[in-house]
Amino acid sequence: MSKRIVTFCADQINSSGPLTPDDLAPRVLAAGLTRSTNPAAAVRTALRQSPVMVQLPDGRFDSARRMLDGAALTHRVRYPTKSRQVLYAGPELAMLDQLLLHEGSLALSAGGAVTSSFGEFGGWCGPPDWLPDVRADTLLAFRLRNGRVAVEPVLDEPSPASPATERLRVVLRRYLRSEDGLSQWQSHHTLGAVMLRALAEIPDLLIDPLPPLDEVLQLGNDRWGRELSIESVDGPRGGQQVVLDNLPEALVSALRRDARNLGVSLGELTILLLSAATYRTAMPCRHDTESAWLSAPGAAGFFEPSYQ
Repeated sequence: MSKRIVTFCADQINSSGPLTPDDLAPRVLAAGLTRSTNPAAAVRTALRQSPVMVQLPDGRFDSARRMLDGAALTHRVRYPTKSRQVLYAGPELAMLDQLLLHEGSLALSAGGAVTSSFGEFGGWCGPPDWLPDVRADTLLAFRLRNGRVAVEPVLDEPSPASPATERLRVVLRRYLRSEDGLSQWQSHHTLGAVMLRALAEIPDLLIDPLPPLDEVLQLGNDRWGRELSIESVDGPRGGQQVVLDNLPEALVSALRRDARNLGVSLGELTILLLSAATYRTAMPCRHDTESAWLSAPGAAGFFEPSYQ
């Protein structure tokens, strides 16, 4: 019911602008979305719990979709995108990722839509050729306009030392250090919440493409687990220990949860999933099998860290 309230209120806000819970309560009640004797309180609670809504200083609520309209979020691809239909979104696309998870899909300006393949740490799946055919290390801009996402290469690389980038860095670091309800930096959801607050304060913050948020903040390994050591499934020669480098913490937590629910070992589930991933036809764009490598314990790595 809370998600239905959020979806309904977001539609109202998208069409008329930010509204207070008192403004929204009669409409929610008339739509039959709550039976609470205090509908304004029910609306306020639902909106405060949603990652795609933000409360403004004057008490009104705004929606991520409306706040992001016209804004450009950037993402640097690590490998060529030709023929790829899956992109793994990192913290730099957190706001769009949360909107995608909430709505289930996002329409593309070129036709079709993107969906989320694997929950909060997973990939964005789109139709053939939804990603521009670009080389490794190209900067892509994801711009939401009228509910549709346009994906285009950034032709003029923005400077990490420009006044606009510095303004973004200052406001984000201030909010990341705040204690008013934001947890310490733990996941891309925290950055999504921070970015919505920043846009509420400075609406034109992302009008022009800037360097990706992870590069602006130089987050490094703070957002990822260092490594995950697992034992492969026993076979004729016995199990073998492997180490997965720089896995997102959310992914490690989800693997442990799923292994517990399925009644199998973490190693067995992980190896089975890696085996299945080997035969995928749609290869990811960023944190793919080429960069999420396996290495034996103590072996020297010969690639750059995969999540930086």
